[in-house]
Amino acid sequence: MQEQGHCHPHWADRLGSHEVERAAVGHTPRPGEPSRAVLVDVGEHTGALILRSPAEREGLEVEIHPVSDPAKRTHVWVLPRVGRSATVYAAVFPSLPAGDYAVVGPDGSITAIVPVPANQVTSATWA
Repeated sequence: MQEQGHCHPHWADRLGSHEVERAAVGHTPRPGEPSRAVLVDVGEHTGALILRSPAEREGLEVEIHPVSDPAKRTHVWVLPRVGRSATVYAAVFPSLPAGDYAVVGPDGSITAIVPVPANQVTSATWA
């Protein structure tokens, strides 16, 4: 469930990224086209999380929050990510304070608890 990352900002291994602008109210508009890389920022106190998803969830937002603080929710889009041999669908949280995160399902229930250690890129599935 986990993949090791690096201890400094870097390009994740060909997962894909989108340049997005934050709207004035704090919502992120859905990006247009996928690219081949995403910048993640992991370090002494931060990790990154990649949630792979079925293709049917493309365009949905995945919401997570620290288990210790459900009020600190964050969300990103499930997008197609062009890989070496195939396109995968994933939501990428590029920099998170290290800790355990609850993944919120489409119905609002907690579907998984995922540990996000510092200095690592963690990969899990949003089932």
